[in-house]
Amino acid sequence: MTRSRLLLIVLIAGSSIAALWTISRHDPVRLEANLFTDITFESGLPASYRGMTYGAAWADIDVDGLPDLYVTNHLNPAILFRNLGNGRFADVSNQWFAPDDLGGDKHGAAWADFDNDGRPDLMQLTGAEAGVGAEAKRLFMNRGSRFENVAEAAGVANPFGRTRMPLWLDLDADGQLDVFHGAEARFDDRAPPFVFVQRSGKFQASPQAAAFSSRSAPFCVLTQLTARTATDVLCRVPQKGKTAQVFTTGRIPMAEHDLIPATAFDDVAAGDFDNDGWIDLFLARKNPASAVSFGHPAANELVIDTWIDPANAEKLLGFNFVSTGRLEVEVAPVAPGDAISPERIHIGAKGEHPGALRFALAPEVDGSPVFKPGADAGIHIGGKGGANWQVLVSAALERMQERAPRHQQVAMRIRSTEPITHVEAIGAKPAEEAPARLFMNHGGTLIEESDRRGVNERLVAGVNVATGDFNNDMHLDLFVVASGEIGKQENVLLLNRGGGRFDAVPGAGGAAGDTLGVGDSVTVADFDNDGFLDLLVTSGGSMGRSFGLPASSGGYRLYRNSGNANNWLHIDLEGTKSNRDGIGARVEISAGGVRQVRIQDGGVHHRGQNHMRLHFGLAKHAQADSIVVRWPSGTVQELTGVKANQILRIKEP
Repeated sequence: MTRSRLLLIVLIAGSSIAALWTISRHDPVRLEANLFTDITFESGLPASYRGMTYGAAWADIDVDGLPDLYVTNHLNPAILFRNLGNGRFADVSNQWFAPDDLGGDKHGAAWADFDNDGRPDLMQLTGAEAGVGAEAKRLFMNRGSRFENVAEAAGVANPFGRTRMPLWLDLDADGQLDVFHGAEARFDDRAPPFVFVQRSGKFQASPQAAAFSSRSAPFCVLTQLTARTATDVLCRVPQKGKTAQVFTTGRIPMAEHDLIPATAFDDVAAGDFDNDGWIDLFLARKNPASAVSFGHPAANELVIDTWIDPANAEKLLGFNFVSTGRLEVEVAPVAPGDAISPERIHIGAKGEHPGALRFALAPEVDGSPVFKPGADAGIHIGGKGGANWQVLVSAALERMQERAPRHQQVAMRIRSTEPITHVEAIGAKPAEEAPARLFMNHGGTLIEESDRRGVNERLVAGVNVATGDFNNDMHLDLFVVASGEIGKQENVLLLNRGGGRFDAVPGAGGAAGDTLGVGDSVTVADFDNDGFLDLLVTSGGSMGRSFGLPASSGGYRLYRNSGNANNWLHIDLEGTKSNRDGIGARVEISAGGVRQVRIQDGGVHHRGQNHMRLHFGLAKHAQADSIVVRWPSGTVQELTGVKANQILRIKEP
């Protein structure tokens, strides 16, 4: 081949590659299908981590312009990852924290600059020793190169709180951040406070701040529902006849509003989905798990959770499955902790007992399990023909009636050398998926419009949700983590086509994820500062039915946004009269006749905290024609002709 012909081929090939790249950058269909790329393994995040997660929280801990990541890992040691740039993270936990600060029963965490010194501090909530004991909460003050736990001195140790997710907010508009400790009701008569009001670095419990209708309020979010000039708090309160309360900040006690009908939900995303200037609500929802629930993380692996209470103790409960391989079985009693022992496991027609709660089963096991439901606590395993297996589970009704808990929960994991198929519950109906609910805000009145806006185009069990303009087209999209209380489902990306009408993108735009673990949370951050929002999804949900074996194969997935040709604008707020982070501020941007609104909510939602930097997609517009900031102090600030594709810091005058 001559050199000239070789050069011609190279030029043609190069032109073809460039053409394909140009098409892919502008073809919406291709962009949507490949919007996100899983970069977990190359990022330095714990790709090999398997276990409980309990959300994640983003903040720029060293004020270098790059969002860093804190993960609690529930009962495992927490990890702090510093963003090194170029899509890489490094574990700096031991440099910033004392070893004793990383352990314990950790739940939700949230960053905010509560002392207004320009550095983010961290509130880490914990449990309360099985709901009847005490465990101090942690407030880590950022000293510039390390964190110091000042919770006790600051007045927010709240040892008896069975806490879940914190929220930073300025309740009384004094420029100092107060804090809400989301919590479940204890199992005794104690009623720890939910709200702590700050006075110059010291916090005082404020039971009068809000009239909660329940002893449980596991999380709240900051938004703006009742008016365009008022900051509201929406709290989940699981109670008969009422599932949410809405309060308006600005004074203590906060005024309550009746805006949302009683409807169970697991997480909420608030945003102006139709760009009319009013904040709308999307509720991610799922139904409770069935008495026999399954997770199928791999073709040859099955995770099962069984729940027996007095109402179904006399019923036949269990499951069938088919597998020709050799089985490895792991049994884990969840409640009570001694519900099952090897002597209560009966194998084959002879009812033989294994030597431990983890044991092997050969295909040669023969004999159907036979037992009387409710007679005693036990697991009976039988096989037929070396492939057809049946597992029956029983509980002692008398024992449940005599002592707490008033139920028996046992989890199992079955692995086989061959695929596991034809899984079927015995005596229990599978849980049906609960439709998501979308409430559009019409001048302070919320009206459900789910059916005509496409949010249930693909019906899933939604456990967590985040909103953001993922393709920078000036319309807020939704990303839903889908999972039952046991058994992860594929995630869902709902792209807003304009006017608040959504389409489900096949494969969640590349972030569908796997079916390992239990869905936990999604958080949003542009970790590489390229102007496009990235995702972190956690799948070690580990509360209630999910605790233990179901969540043990959970982990983290970081999805980088591939981007497109659309423009963008990032905004960091710096309060002066208002709190330093500007939490509670309303920011409006106009470009090309389209108005977008963001509320500085601190990024907090159930079990997660997005990076609080505000992001706006600008489509093809080269500038924002105007930016209006309504600060919590009441100050209104306006900028005009702001160029696109920059990180803009706006300081309150």
